Amino acid sequence: MPIFQKSIFNTECDECGVPFAVNTGGVCTKCRRILCSKHLHGSLVIKLLLAFGASSICVRCRAGESPAPPSTN
Repeated sequence: MPIFQKSIFNTECDECGVPFAVNTGGVCTKCRRILCSKHLHGSLVIKLLLAFGASSICVRCRAGESPAPPSTN
């Protein structure tokens, strides 16, 4: 019985469009976009801060850029 299995649920990153497993990325609390780990966290340090309770803010929001809101089709 495998303990760690790959997720069967995937979605696409709003930034790059690449599909990723849902448990590896997340949603930015500021711009509300669904992002892969690269565009949400950006670094291992941010991932560690999230483990200790920091809010999940994407790389672009932390840089002061205002990304386009997600489309609601």
